[in-house]
Amino acid sequence: MERDWHIFGEHSIMNRSFLIIIIPAIAVALGYFFVLRWLGYALEPFRFVMAGFMAVAAVILVQWYQRRKASRSKQ
Repeated sequence: MERDWHIFGEHSIMNRSFLIIIIPAIAVALGYFFVLRWLGYALEPFRFVMAGFMAVAAVILVQWYQRRKASRSKQ
């Protein structure tokens, strides 16, 4: 039985797949941060957060480029 995902928008399958990747990645990043802090290593939170932000921004840019490329090929 297939679910009706139309209420979530046209690209809901892709958005769900990004959530499946992003949420565990955030959990792992937080785990690294707290475990390394517990072990006594001094992490700079600004660099750590900025690296995560840049990774998410790269994923969003790739998704935007792929949608733009797909819409051009349909024309």
